[in-house]
Amino acid sequence: MQMCELCGKLTEKLYKVVIEGSEMNVCKECAKFGKSPKTYSRLGKKPTPTSGRTTTKKPVRRKRDLFDSLPVLREDYGDLIREAREKMGLSIEELAKKLKMKSSTLQKFERYELEPNEKEIKILEKWLKISLTENVGEDDQFYSGESDEGFTLGDFIKIKR
Repeated sequence: MQMCELCGKLTEKLYKVVIEGSEMNVCKECAKFGKSPKTYSRLGKKPTPTSGRTTTKKPVRRKRDLFDSLPVLREDYGDLIREAREKMGLSIEELAKKLKMKSSTLQKFERYELEPNEKEIKILEKWLKISLTENVGEDDQFYSGESDEGFTLGDFIKIKR
């Protein structure tokens, strides 16, 4: 018995398929989600020559992505909140009362145990006069593929047992 790399089901026979650019050994049910490695090409179909002359290709411009300018929570949000609160001379309880928020929630923000949602970010930024977000540009990368820690298929699927 062998285990399917996609769903985890034990089966007698596994099929080699390419799913999202990754070659995997999967069961018969999961094989429908991929293509045979013989027919799959990451580069697509090869262009067929139409005439003897060569054409020069124009450089392809990358389309602007909606997420290129999406604001994200700064990594040091907890320190920013604490420093701004201390600068105003307020305790966590006093600030929580002003913001109509639980003091335990503010404590968790400052200790990085909880990330504020969009509404809480706006309230904190307004009262503390700080910026907790930053724009992620095209040059910024969350995952470069060069580190030892990265995303795996297991981060994206839910296995039923």
